[in-house]
Parts: sequence; C-alpha cells; structure tokens
Amino acid sequence: MFKRIMVPLDGSQGAEREIPVAAKIARASGGSILFLHVVLPPVEFGTYREDHTIALKPTAFEKRLEGSADYLADIVKSHASDLEGLDVTLKPVSGAVSPTIFSVANLEHVDLVVLCSHGESGLRRWIFGSVAHEAVRRSPVPVLVLSEKGLIPTPTEPRPWRILVALDGSQLGETAIEPAAQLVSVLAAPAQGALHLLRVIDIPSATGKYRGPTEFDTTVRNEAREEAEGYLTDTTDRLQASLANYNLTLTSSAVIGTDVVDTILEQAGHVGGAEEMGGCDLIGVSTHGRTGLLRLIMGSVAEKILNSTKLPLLVVRHHHGEARDQEEHEGAEV
Repeated sequence: MFKRIMVPLDGSQGAEREIPVAAKIARASGGSILFLHVVLPPVEFGTYREDHTIALKPTAFEKRLEGSADYLADIVKSHASDLEGLDVTLKPVSGAVSPTIFSVANLEHVDLVVLCSHGESGLRRWIFGSVAHEAVRRSPVPVLVLSEKGLIPTPTEPRPWRILVALDGSQLGETAIEPAAQLVSVLAAPAQGALHLLRVIDIPSATGKYRGPTEFDTTVRNEAREEAEGYLTDTTDRLQASLANYNLTLTSSAVIGTDVVDTILEQAGHVGGAEEMGGCDLIGVSTHGRTGLLRLIMGSVAEKILNSTKLPLLVVRHHHGEARDQEEHEGAEV
C-alpha cells in the first residue's frame, strides 16, 4: 500500500494540482506525504551552466534554499483543508533535479511519487528529453504523472474509478498491475474500483513506420488474438488471489491495432461500456528495459501518449536484472 507519498514541487501553481490527489491517496491508505523542493546547487561564478541558467553566488544560493523552506511551508498553509489530519514532512534540498528526487525517494522509503507535467519547463522536463530517460529507467518507485489540463482523480463523491493497464504479454510487463490495483482502490474508496487489463496485438502494416513488409492474413490475426486472449485468461486467473484484498473488479480484453498508443488511448475511452461514464480514469504501464511498453514512455511515442490524453499516467519500473540490461542496451535507441 502507498504509505509514503512524495510530491515534488517546482514553485509553479500547476505543480500544486497533484496535492489533492496525493492527499486523497494518503488519507485512504493511512499514509503520509513528503513535499520536496529541489534547489539547483551553486557553481563557480562565471562558469557556463549546462541548463543555461546564470551561476549563483553562494550567498544567493543560501537565500534560495531558505526561500525553498518558506515556499513549502506556504504550500501546506494554502492547502490546509486538503492536508488536514495528515502527517506531512517538508524537505527543501539542493542538487540536480531528477537524481535528487529519486535519491530522496530511496532514502525516505517513498512508495509513490506524484507529479504534474505542465508547459515547456518545470516538471515537464522530468518526462521529456534526456532527464526523462533517467527518471523513468531509474525511478525506484511508481510515478503517477498528472497532466496540467487533464483529469484530477479527486471526485467529491465516491464513484467506481477505472484504470486501464496496458500489457505486452511478458511477466515483466505485468509489473504495473498490483500498483495500479492499489491506486484505483484508494482513489475509488469507499466505492469499488475497476482494473482493466489490455493486451494490444501490434500487427505489421505495409505502410506503418517500423512495421513489417506485409499485412497479417486472417489466420495469423485470429491466432494472435487467441494467444493474447489465452494469456489474459491465465493472467486474470493467477491474479485473483493476489488482488483479493483490493475492492475492485477485474476485466480484460485483447485488441488488434497497427498503432499501440492510439489503440490504448481509444480503448481507455471504451472498455466495458465505460464510454457512457467517460471511459477509464487512468492508464498504467510498466517499463522494463529492452522493448515492450518502455517505448510508451520514451521518445516520440511517450510524447504522443501524454499529449494525446488528459488521463493520469501511472508508470512502474521493473528493477530485476537492471544492471545487466543497462550494460547490454546502453546507448540503444528506444
């Protein structure tokens, strides 16, 4: 269960959108919240900064660090109603942004990071670009990314929140299932949540980029669908015991599509007749290194899924074999 939730803030109002979400999760799970603000460290005066900002003198840096503590204290005051009764910790720190976030997550035994992507600066840089690769690959805990203009899962009335978890057919791809079950259960509480497992069958296309040279014929399509449906049946049967403690329903579907991301987004709005209630409320994916759903988070495909949906995105990284995967695939295109 999510007992320790970290909320990184960057000083913008957009970043504060995750506070009610983190508060709801913490309250429903009996957990606590850690508010983090990272101040870039000073460098020798006159040197060129890699992020193109002006170097700070130590005295100016000290003032910024003090201001960081004041900023976090003001945040707690302005969100007093959301945070009432919760155990809250404030942590202003100095360091490089993404390494510091995930180092603190480890040191503070954080179970979930909740952040908001907004605009072309601030926290958005943790999702896109070179920092994103490091953050997604090395995050020690699940990360819930909220869109600046998207849905914020904090309804005033309990309702059956639904999360779609995209699978690639591998056991490593199933890493996101249990965290997704935990998340949707606490967000829906005291109502029942819903977890839908989606297996997208990515077929070759004669015209699609990165596809094979020919279309699948009907026989191959049917065989691929049957194999995917069999995998989902086995998976749901296997999960019944491990998910029994969560107040949720479990469903699944296998869908053929030439574009994985487009198919996921389309299904998120229609699974189980959910389109009449606005579709699914969240999407969950796992990343595990070499192939599969890692491509949903990195590069142009990641930007597409985050830019094309207003749904919150839960990202869970698989850690086993990490060192070996990193060595074998360092510098590989994703």
